[in-house]
Amino acid sequence: MGIHLIVDSCCDLSPELIERINPSIAPLKVLIDNDTEITDDGTVDIQNLLKKMSLSRNGSRSACPSVEDFAKPMREHDQCFVVTISGKLSGSYNAACLAAEMVKEEFPDKKIHVFDSKSASAGELQLTLFLHEKITEGLSFEEIVDLGEAFVKKMRTMFIVEDLGNLIKSGRLSKVSGLVASVLSICPIMGENGQGEIKLIEKVRGIQNSLKKLVDIVGEQTKDAAENSIRIVLSHCNCSERAAWLSERLRERCKGLREVITVQTSALSTLYANRGGVVISIMQS
Repeated sequence: MGIHLIVDSCCDLSPELIERINPSIAPLKVLIDNDTEITDDGTVDIQNLLKKMSLSRNGSRSACPSVEDFAKPMREHDQCFVVTISGKLSGSYNAACLAAEMVKEEFPDKKIHVFDSKSASAGELQLTLFLHEKITEGLSFEEIVDLGEAFVKKMRTMFIVEDLGNLIKSGRLSKVSGLVASVLSICPIMGENGQGEIKLIEKVRGIQNSLKKLVDIVGEQTKDAAENSIRIVLSHCNCSERAAWLSERLRERCKGLREVITVQTSALSTLYANRGGVVISIMQS
């Protein structure tokens, strides 16, 4: 019996990747003001979501999947891996862990492991792709658990948000900091701190300079990489031309690059990346 993958909807899966991996997806919800709830089930009109977000006075926030959203596919498969957004950013990881405990009480012989990606968006997809590869290679459940947890520790995710509006409205960035950044045209490069929390990597003025600096950072981090040892996952929010430009520059700069996988942000990732945002995750084998 194969190992089944379960992810939450912050994993930015394209239709092609869904067909290849065939995961179960536990949807998060996007909550706008006090009267609009949007389930991130893969059918959300991203353009309409961006419009609603821009018109919102109170900002938008998210709600994690229910315990049952995770438990249902766990009951249907003997072995499962679950991948969630960072437990420091959402209750999704805790909900998945509770579901695993509940299902294993009902079915003690089931094997279930929940991975906290300590990331989001492109990073969550990067981990999911890694697990899928190891499952396809035929490794044992226990071997993949060890490899997957080690992978989380070395994976790196960075992002650039051009429009800080929703980060300010949602309280994830202070109004003063956001105002200063807007006035100075600052497009900060941000990332995770290794523990699943967001940190500032560098302040850069102007989106194009920020993108160029991101390429430089990735190039420096991977300068000693072996040939064909790096995969980059690139998620973008409604900016395919920017993503294509960034992908091409990364290919030029990173000599050890094996592939760049480009995807559109899900509704949940769109909530924080906002229009024009890009997220990259780097895996070095």
